Amino acid sequence: MAQSFACNLATPEQKREFERKAVAELRDRGYRMTMTRIQVIRALGETHRALSPYEIHARIVESGGRIDVVSVYRILATLEETGLAHHVASVNGYIPCRSLEPHGFQQRMVCRQCGCVSEVNLPEACQGGLEEGARTHLFQVETARLELIGLCAHCVAQG
Repeated sequence: MAQSFACNLATPEQKREFERKAVAELRDRGYRMTMTRIQVIRALGETHRALSPYEIHARIVESGGRIDVVSVYRILATLEETGLAHHVASVNGYIPCRSLEPHGFQQRMVCRQCGCVSEVNLPEACQGGLEEGARTHLFQVETARLELIGLCAHCVAQG
């Protein structure tokens, strides 16, 4: 398992809030709240680092839980479909959606050193530019995700 850094560990409050939000949203959509779903939600919620399905599986098993990797993939697909988790392509992992609109114009800043991922909505000017460029190709944009790879403030300060 990857090393943990202070900047990629969620606070207890962030963990509780993500679990509360995820459970409420899934129940509202008619999903049963199984122990396997709760385990994946908890594993995702405890970090700001993108986790692969295999890392999530390992975390659950190491903490005494029982789940197969196929179930992790299925649950992640449900969480992504409902806007509760986001796929980070550059590291092929998943992060919890903590506060953004699930289907909007977003940028993800991925630290190449510690692995933490921060999400922010793209500024209006960027959104307009993307949409205008797409229109010139007769393409209608529904969502956009931009990944920036570099160093987070914590890792820059560690120098």
